[in-house]
Amino acid sequence: MILLALETATSTCGVAVLDDDTVVAEAHLHRPRVHAERLTPLVEDVLDHADATPAALDAVAASMGPGSYTGLRIGVSTAKGWALSTDAAFVGVPTLAAYAAQLRPVAAPGDVVCALLDARRDEVYAGAYRRTTDGLDEHASPTALPVDDLPGWVGTVDGRLWLVGDGAPKSRAALGDVFTCTLIPADERPPSAGWVARCGRRQLAMHGPDDMATVEPLYVKDVHATPAPSPFD
Repeated sequence: MILLALETATSTCGVAVLDDDTVVAEAHLHRPRVHAERLTPLVEDVLDHADATPAALDAVAASMGPGSYTGLRIGVSTAKGWALSTDAAFVGVPTLAAYAAQLRPVAAPGDVVCALLDARRDEVYAGAYRRTTDGLDEHASPTALPVDDLPGWVGTVDGRLWLVGDGAPKSRAALGDVFTCTLIPADERPPSAGWVARCGRRQLAMHGPDDMATVEPLYVKDVHATPAPSPFD
């Protein structure tokens, strides 16, 4: 299976190609507001480095959120476009699950990995996943909440609590009072298209493709538009 994966839920703009179980090419730009301009050229470059043609694609995976509204819209629409134009299957991957999966090799069974993205003010997007002998299982459903509410949302942790993401530093004080925490800085482990690819392949094997006509990004929070000022004000 040749799978193309896109990660655009944060300031990271990433693309990866998975050949069966191996990520054979990936590239990331860690810069805000470049997704619209750079994503498609990045896809073309990564496909070229992977020696894969668009016609060879069996599936396209997209990071589905939560995260940046604009980034998600760009990434999901681009992924659907590539899937439609190449007759490939489409699979949406929860952003926080793919982010937490990066710590699967270091977390011990019983540990919980909490992926945290800054949602501005005192809030974060949060998803918690318990390490098992086989992988990661959802421990607490992805949500948006104030950092002070995180301990009650996480609940009981048998082992260590791992924190990763740009929302982790401002969450550490609230969680560190209750749990034994290890923080992984976001600049050391940014979001990864390669892990979106790995999680997407697993989802396809377990559940099959998503319906492109109905699947939507997981925004978690309502989208609020700022009204344009009236010329008469």
